[in-house]
Amino acid sequence: MHLNRINLGTQCTIRETGESGTLKKIYFYPTKYEIEFSDGNIRHYSSKDLEFDGIAQPEAKLQAPLVPKNGVGESWTSWEPFDGESIVKHHFSTTKEIMWKMLTSLNMYNVWFYGIQRALPVIDIDRYVHKYSFTHLDLIPGSFFKIRPRTIAPYFKCRIMTLEKEKEFGFTFRTSPLTSEYVHFTIEETEFGVWVTCKRTSKGLFSFLTQFNWPAKSRILQKLDTVVPKVEFKTEEDEAGSVDSGANQFGGFASRQDYIDYGINMGLEGNMDFVNAIPEKPIRGMAKAGITKAKRTGITPSKPDKPAGGAAPSSGGGIAALSPEDLVAYLVNKGLEGDMDTVNAHTDKVTRGKAKAMIVKIKRGTIDRPAMPEIPEATSGSEDAGETDEQLMERLIAKGLEGDMDEVNALDNRVLRGKIKAAIVKAKRAAK
Repeated sequence: MHLNRINLGTQCTIRETGESGTLKKIYFYPTKYEIEFSDGNIRHYSSKDLEFDGIAQPEAKLQAPLVPKNGVGESWTSWEPFDGESIVKHHFSTTKEIMWKMLTSLNMYNVWFYGIQRALPVIDIDRYVHKYSFTHLDLIPGSFFKIRPRTIAPYFKCRIMTLEKEKEFGFTFRTSPLTSEYVHFTIEETEFGVWVTCKRTSKGLFSFLTQFNWPAKSRILQKLDTVVPKVEFKTEEDEAGSVDSGANQFGGFASRQDYIDYGINMGLEGNMDFVNAIPEKPIRGMAKAGITKAKRTGITPSKPDKPAGGAAPSSGGGIAALSPEDLVAYLVNKGLEGDMDTVNAHTDKVTRGKAKAMIVKIKRGTIDRPAMPEIPEATSGSEDAGETDEQLMERLIAKGLEGDMDEVNALDNRVLRGKIKAAIVKAKRAAK
């Protein structure tokens, strides 16, 4: 009940004195209460001075948001003789896995860490170019790297001191020959991202030098936030907002990672339309990043099964029913027989590239020619069982141009449906 809607005649108690009285009148703007006591005395009080019988008056408390504005948290520095310390905290809307990769990517420190112009690994390796690549630096306590400050000073060595995956990372750091610091990052996972704390300590006669340029040093995590990939976190209320959220969440997959892995596999198969059609921007971004990583490392995550009713087209007979390995073998044999038109006409860029690379190796004699796989016959389950995607597109585009969109709209394959509609619109524009 609102305290300015209390019924007149309600009994109340004065908090300070313990006296009992009766509410006689309420005044507004600001709210005041006229209280009559048993001796006929009348006095006026505010709501904080009274307790009304049978009415709960919970104490008002300021509720700070779980995530501060712009993610900016605690930030301070202090110094006393021969001892300096500073702390900067920031909340990132991302995962601890992504945050860990950003904090341990030493080659990126010149982008956001104040005072660093360039960072290089310190490794004993024969190849000259590898001496400047962090991919060959063992990220373990005791490893060295060097940084060049944004001054005329030369490179200074830094040493990794603390490392616990996805939890903490620390190293010695200096930009002057007079003093050094210990920089220590910690990661704490939250419901809506991660908290990152940067603690810097210094000791010695010249430790006061580390206090210079504190305003710029205090914003290093804010600068890092501008380059860290963002992840959208939803509350329980958001997830329960729609009736079919369970069915549509993560594209129908059981988890976000399955959705990402499926997108990576589809991208590597040349179907970037599926990846670009993912509505969730963070998942789409992580799928594209995974495709790039898979191409560099050659390691592809296992492809999850597409949920029932999803967008994965079912393959009928013909070469469309072949496995990826058999499809490559089929194209290799076609190419070695002189039919390079079949190889060049294949729509999957990844499969086409693998086939051409294998043809070159076979001609050089470095590998053996694979056996020609048996091509499954098309099943007769429906009238369209042997129809390829290209044939289906041609037929439905023709029907769409005639005004019959029923079969197009009934397609389960969302990516193929989008391609057909786009082709229809393009053809209609060209006809004008």
